[in-house]
Amino acid sequence: MHQINIVGVGSGWGAKDIGTADGTKVLLDQIPPYFQRVPVINSFWHGKQSLCFSNPKPLPLEQAKQHAEHIFEMSQWLSKQVKTCIRQGSKPLILGGDHSIAIGTWSGAKAALQGEDMGLIWIDAHMDAHTFETSPSRNIHGMPLAILLGYGEERLTNLENTYPKLMPENLCLIGTRSFEEGEAALLAQLGVQVYSVKDVQERGCTNVFQEVRHKLSARRFGMSIDVDAFDPTEAPGTGISEPNGLKLQDIKEALQNLAQDPNFIALEIAEFNPHRDINNKTCQLVWQLATLIIGGFNEG
Repeated sequence: MHQINIVGVGSGWGAKDIGTADGTKVLLDQIPPYFQRVPVINSFWHGKQSLCFSNPKPLPLEQAKQHAEHIFEMSQWLSKQVKTCIRQGSKPLILGGDHSIAIGTWSGAKAALQGEDMGLIWIDAHMDAHTFETSPSRNIHGMPLAILLGYGEERLTNLENTYPKLMPENLCLIGTRSFEEGEAALLAQLGVQVYSVKDVQERGCTNVFQEVRHKLSARRFGMSIDVDAFDPTEAPGTGISEPNGLKLQDIKEALQNLAQDPNFIALEIAEFNPHRDINNKTCQLVWQLATLIIGGFNEG
């Protein structure tokens, strides 16, 4: 039996609406029976939290840099947890928190692989590939992919003394439908494969995921899911909802055998905001995703 480690990250420093900071606790309070039957380690980062800042204007650069300090602290902690899990042979399920947690998650995964190439499937309505220079808001949850690719705040890009964490050819985005020119230009310049939600709808989820997994088949890889990738009718509880998203039913077939892939190393689910949820829909969707994707880990 393989061990699953649940690593909860209660941080909202990277977002404008810090309600995601409370998402992890809500999720851990509602762990479904499946995960109660397998070895699980619950880790929770009780780090500093900011006051809710809802001003639509961009963060002043000084304040954004201060948030980067807190995110660096959180990322160091998370990177260590993920690195330890993978090196011990377990499969971590990382639950956030805003999507800046990806900086720590995948820095730790890369460090655990000790020089091996790492692939990443990024399911998100947004590209999350800004830097402070291109971001309209300066919120860091819109920057983790740029940082993992080696662009942005130096302390974050050099976390775990590896740089970059991802090579462009080993990254695929799925479900994008809202982005700004600066981040799109960076990904295009680097040649990163991006499947818009329109691509997924026209070609079919299974075909897109098969193509992505074939592209990454020669290396260890993980998956990061922002719940805003899903249609707001299914996942209203998130920081930045975007219409016309993915449907859980449509991607079930594409994801259900992922756990049996020996190269699959970790699953991250971010941006659940319980304060915006309706009838617990999004919380249930998160656990459905986790069970669907990670469910085969206990069959080894």
